[in-house]
Amino acid sequence: MEKTKQSVSLFTNGIIDYAGLFPPAKLDLSTSFNNFRDYLAGEYADILSRFICPAKLLPELRKLINNIQEDIPDIYLSIILTASDTFENFKINLNSDMELLKDFRNELSAKVNTDCFEYRIPEDIISSHDKDRIIDFLKYTSDNSVADPGLKSGFYCECILGEDWKKNIAGMTDAIEIHNEEYSDTGFKLRTGGVTAEAIPSSEQITYAIRHCLNRNLEMKFTAGLHHPFRHFDEGIGTKMHGFVNVFSAGIISKRHNISDIEMEKLLEDESPDNFKFTENGFTWKGFELENKDIHFARTTFVRSFGSCSFDEPLDDLKKLKLII
Repeated sequence: MEKTKQSVSLFTNGIIDYAGLFPPAKLDLSTSFNNFRDYLAGEYADILSRFICPAKLLPELRKLINNIQEDIPDIYLSIILTASDTFENFKINLNSDMELLKDFRNELSAKVNTDCFEYRIPEDIISSHDKDRIIDFLKYTSDNSVADPGLKSGFYCECILGEDWKKNIAGMTDAIEIHNEEYSDTGFKLRTGGVTAEAIPSSEQITYAIRHCLNRNLEMKFTAGLHHPFRHFDEGIGTKMHGFVNVFSAGIISKRHNISDIEMEKLLEDESPDNFKFTENGFTWKGFELENKDIHFARTTFVRSFGSCSFDEPLDDLKKLKLII
């Protein structure tokens, strides 16, 4: 009887954060959360990680969970802090978000893990290229986010790319590295797609971000545009979209091997599944060999997960490719 190879299981373990609330799916909270519960109870639950929920929807989510009669498995959330255009507005919104979170935890701390946060740094801060200002922002966020009792909070910070994307990525990752010397709680979140061609970063940009995070020992998560395993042309958007196997392979290989930026870009743009060979003991891509322990190490310390508004699409593709059985 065939079974999923151990290398694939390690590669895909906890790789998807379910983001059914977000485009293009844009499901309502009840439908999205019920989907998440179904996936948790399903055969491929190991591929699933957290349910992504904006802080503003925590009161509604609290009601949904309280109305569930049957026993439910432990639920892990990644909470999206309210976006703000300035630091001052961020402070106001963060205070409001934390009040909602306190109420949520008071009722559901035994059932729901709320130790993970995602947020976007205000554009005026990142575009200033003022490292001290960015560090102050990171410190404020860590100091003023309510810690889950007994657990250390973790954060993933996203910055705009824009025309100055190299400066923005370098400035952000430099600041997080310094911040983590004291706090050790913040990773880098990279947007890898969207509903328009303009929202999709180039392979050069993804390579640059991976390289900077690797050199600064920062964890990464990705969001948007990674519904399918391999790079492909999307007729609806009219451009090439990235694949999550490509992106995570780039991170995993770079953690183990001295892969050049040119080779990493080629890997990200490789549209042939046949070039990614998974065995029971590891996987290879064009001469770069990794053992299962390498895959596990990179997934647990570097490239952690990606947010997807669909769980079924990536799962169905992996089945069609016979990567999962």
